[in-house]
Amino acid sequence: MKIIKNDDVNLKVISEATEAQSPKSEITIDGSKLKLIINGVDLEACIKYDECYLVFTTDDCPFEESLNIYLLSGENEIIDSATVFWPYGTGSFKLIGITDPDLVKFKFFGDKDWQIKIYKSKRFHIPYISEPSGVWRKIKFWRSFVVSEVSDQ
Repeated sequence: MKIIKNDDVNLKVISEATEAQSPKSEITIDGSKLKLIINGVDLEACIKYDECYLVFTTDDCPFEESLNIYLLSGENEIIDSATVFWPYGTGSFKLIGITDPDLVKFKFFGDKDWQIKIYKSKRFHIPYISEPSGVWRKIKFWRSFVVSEVSDQ
């Protein structure tokens, strides 16, 4: 894994936030237009993993911030996504670092440390039961990464 400098990633806002939906942006990495539309307007971090990118964005909503996490392929595909969100919760993103070849640690809500483990291939997961509180995903029975709280603080 390698952290991509924010200067090499561009988010072009294509729709502002409304009461019903998050703001949307088109993402460009290293000058090649991926033509992918993702939620968020502020780029927090981008990490290259094999031929994929792990992207963190926020919506720029100071009183109810959410963290959008995407695993993107180099072939214009959203492989997997998750949102870390708590109603009326404020979050501030801080990348702690890459601790293993497939593990990224970060902070978002208060004193909690979070981690993302990226899988080499899709794995079966049960919606709602397999996710910690505050992590939201579309209903799917597979995951390419898992978001969890770090328990060894």
